[in-house]
Amino acid sequence: MDSRQVISRILIGFGMLSILLYGYGALMYGMWDFVGFLLFAILPLGYGWTLDQRNRKKAQENMEKQILKLAARKQNLLTAADVALYTPLNMEQSGEALEGLRRKGFLHVKVADNGAFVYEFQSFLSVEEKLSAERV
Repeated sequence: MDSRQVISRILIGFGMLSILLYGYGALMYGMWDFVGFLLFAILPLGYGWTLDQRNRKKAQENMEKQILKLAARKQNLLTAADVALYTPLNMEQSGEALEGLRRKGFLHVKVADNGAFVYEFQSFLSVEEKLSAERV
């Protein structure tokens, strides 16, 4: 877990704790401090959640780059086992990541003789294919 994740989790936790404490104070003692509630509960919670969403998006983009680099090394053909072996993802996450890329249209699925799904990246072109491309 990197420092950004730690900071976002701390802010979310602090915001949630503050919401509980301010709620308890309001119910038990009739204390309605909206400025404190906003500064110590809503803002940290909102900022922590925003940071967490950014971190998740960056992690997803980084994982896609790792899969693309792996596909380039493996002649544009990958299985979920390949992705699980060379990335931090487990088998289930690898299959989900490859299926997500398939749904986006970046690759096609083939079935091997043993029934394994083989994902083919067709967005990578050889130098010959790039040179023989026609002008539009």
